[in-house]
Amino acid sequence: MTALMTLENISVSRANKVLFSHFSCDIKAGEITVILGPNGAGKSSLLLAMAGLIPVNGHIECIGKTLCTDDRKSITQKLAWQGDLPPTEFGLTVEQRLGLIGDSPQAIQSIALVFDIISLLKRSLAELSSGERQRVELSALMLRDVPIWLLDEPTSHLDLKHQVCCMRMLKEEASKGKSIVVILHDLEQAYAISDHLILINGKGDVCVGSRDDLFNTKVLSKLFGVTLMQQNNVLLPNYAV
Repeated sequence: MTALMTLENISVSRANKVLFSHFSCDIKAGEITVILGPNGAGKSSLLLAMAGLIPVNGHIECIGKTLCTDDRKSITQKLAWQGDLPPTEFGLTVEQRLGLIGDSPQAIQSIALVFDIISLLKRSLAELSSGERQRVELSALMLRDVPIWLLDEPTSHLDLKHQVCCMRMLKEEASKGKSIVVILHDLEQAYAISDHLILINGKGDVCVGSRDDLFNTKVLSKLFGVTLMQQNNVLLPNYAV
């Protein structure tokens, strides 16, 4: 597979704390890389660095260009970042929000079907629940015709039906050649869709490898600091007191 993004010897710091350093990896077309780790470890910061939204030491190349020297317009034609829900103070309807990305009514209608938001198109974003707004933002992402997707917890706020819908959509988009990097907390979801894992432990260490190499009780129990049990290729925490 072709590498669409290459990270070489990068270090990321936030609030005068080094989250991790000297990390290198390739992000390849047609593959899904899942970032796992405890809260505050640096998962979102890594994703922001890959989107060119925060400074980073080291070298990131995105489709033949050095990310830090590329202009913003060119970057947005290569990658899409989906994170926290945007503000609703602008008074936009769902249809207007999607229209900021795609001006084709046919495309908007088609994408709206995927996440069951046809009935929401005329409603204001401010009137929606967090789950409905998340589905709108995922629909907006699908309208972006770019080769790299960076997603920060895309299943947050979603009910079970739409979590499944999101996971299936990501797999389908990867099968079409997109390179997808996604932060998840649900280990079952991570196992279901990942080709590779990036593990950030919050102590300055980060590693990358195939799902089959890293997805096991020993590695992930150490990562999260909790005992995990394996049942049918799914790792579950031990909730027993």
